[in-house]
Amino acid sequence: MAQQLRGIDAAFLELESPTGHLQGVGVITLAAGSAILTAGELIDLVQLRLPGLDVFRRQLVTVPAGVDRSYWIDTTPDLRAHIHEVDLVDGSGTEALEEFCSRLAGTKLDRSRPLWELWLVHGLPGGRQALVVKIHHSLCDGLGSLALVAQLLDTERHHEEPDTSVAPDGMPHETPPAAVSLVARGAMNAIRWPIAAVGTAIGLAASAARLVRLVGSASRGDLAAPLATPHLPFNGQISEQRSASLRDLPLDRVKEVAHAAGVHVNDVVLAVVAGTLRRWLVAHDALPDRALVAAVPISTRGPDELFEPGNHVSAYFAHLPVHLGSARERLEVTAASSDGGKAAHDALGRSTLERLASLIVPVLAAPPIAVYGRLHLANAHPAPVNLVVSDVAGPTMPLYLAGRQAEAFYALGPVFDGVALNITAVSYRGVIGVGYLACPDRLPDLGGLAGEQSAAFDELARAYDV
Repeated sequence: MAQQLRGIDAAFLELESPTGHLQGVGVITLAAGSAILTAGELIDLVQLRLPGLDVFRRQLVTVPAGVDRSYWIDTTPDLRAHIHEVDLVDGSGTEALEEFCSRLAGTKLDRSRPLWELWLVHGLPGGRQALVVKIHHSLCDGLGSLALVAQLLDTERHHEEPDTSVAPDGMPHETPPAAVSLVARGAMNAIRWPIAAVGTAIGLAASAARLVRLVGSASRGDLAAPLATPHLPFNGQISEQRSASLRDLPLDRVKEVAHAAGVHVNDVVLAVVAGTLRRWLVAHDALPDRALVAAVPISTRGPDELFEPGNHVSAYFAHLPVHLGSARERLEVTAASSDGGKAAHDALGRSTLERLASLIVPVLAAPPIAVYGRLHLANAHPAPVNLVVSDVAGPTMPLYLAGRQAEAFYALGPVFDGVALNITAVSYRGVIGVGYLACPDRLPDLGGLAGEQSAAFDELARAYDV
């Protein structure tokens, strides 16, 4: 039966613009196996597991004239239209993989079929390969994407060989609802919309009162706020072009720094980002005299919602004190601001973002978004935040794809008008894979920025004798 998108899932569709592609790209590097993994083998593997991959079977159905949120129907995708392979220059390194990911992130997914692609990348040094997953944010959030990957990968090197002579039983192919039915449902939802809006407003008033009390008791530097941002070169109107960079952090040393400082691993990651940005901003004579504001996504999934499709995500705001010269002081300020941001988020309520998103009506949202982009209004006001920084705890055990061991995980989150830089960290075993994605029209030197990460972490580790 057709299922209407939740508010936040629909928002990732409706807020997309010609230059702002609200999709994610995940990269899993694979150790060399006894033989090269082929696209045909990958198709057979996905075919075998397709009955359990709800996200891969979701087809979008839009409501005529955009009078209501879209629907998902369950379908059987043509896997050969979704699973591809690409050959890099034989033996080429990370830069060639980054260039491929940049091109992939710069193109939108086709909404006429399920909103995902898998790319098997050949040609990495030593016979290594990579699996690149491209998926629209309306289908799942960061943790949901990891759960999806976990369904594709195995915890043991030996994996179940697919029987390609028999197709999985019971695969659905749902018929889209009639246009008249969709419009009728939209009319009923429109009648209920004012009631929902009033309920949301009452809830927001209570949340705002809690937030006011929190602000009154918080230290001045603990709370970061949207729009209270210094102007940076990578804040402003973006194009459809993307650039990507992949870097690593040693998870054990990050944990040691966190223990020595008495903070969370996420705080250390944010402080490393602050140090990385400071070095780059100094080199480009663009260092502001105050802290940056980062949006930090957080999961709102409960223990029983790990494998649910869709988004269970919100965000808080944190200061990245790039103006401070001491690495130790940057971590202290970042940790305090992160704690304050989490407290403010809890005061507003974990479901506030979902409640607000549920009020978006596509036909009303589209014109302002189009005008905003056409008039380049992102250049006319302070950025809502300077950048987005995500930190996702990934698998701790070895994982395998068709017998090839996964070496590292990376994720490239979306950028949008006003915010042309996204940094996402994903831990896997002893490594934190850090993915940088930017619009090169706003930040042409992404590789130079990401290249400062190692020195920034070493500086922070020395500050705590790690």
